[in-house]
Amino acid sequence: MSVPRFDWRGVVARGLFCLFVVFALYNPSGYSYLHWLAQGFGWFWLKLAVGTVLAVVLLMLWRTTSGVLKRPGIVLVLLFCLGIGMSWAHVTGLPVLGADSLLVWALLSLAVLFTTGLSYSHLDHRLGGITHTEEIK
Repeated sequence: MSVPRFDWRGVVARGLFCLFVVFALYNPSGYSYLHWLAQGFGWFWLKLAVGTVLAVVLLMLWRTTSGVLKRPGIVLVLLFCLGIGMSWAHVTGLPVLGADSLLVWALLSLAVLFTTGLSYSHLDHRLGGITHTEEIK
């Protein structure tokens, strides 16, 4: 069976998708699904439909990520994000413990975690020839 070529564009596309989903659910700018919900019960059925789609996509992302990376991989990716974030704050002089900066770093770390979970199997297969499969009974 021929495996299609997987390159950096696939990782970037997955990363942009994960950023969109995570920041669509909540972001500090005031334009997110949770902010839209807080505005009241207008457009109830549309809000319910959008929320259902977001929940399904987030659950699929989490299930894929936790299935591929397992707990040690998740911890390593989050520690990597913490190290990059602290280094970036140290180099640029940005405040580390501000509420908005912590929230943005947490959201970015979640998007990086999902991107890693979506891309790891493809990269591992490409580099090591190992194929990840899940047996469904």
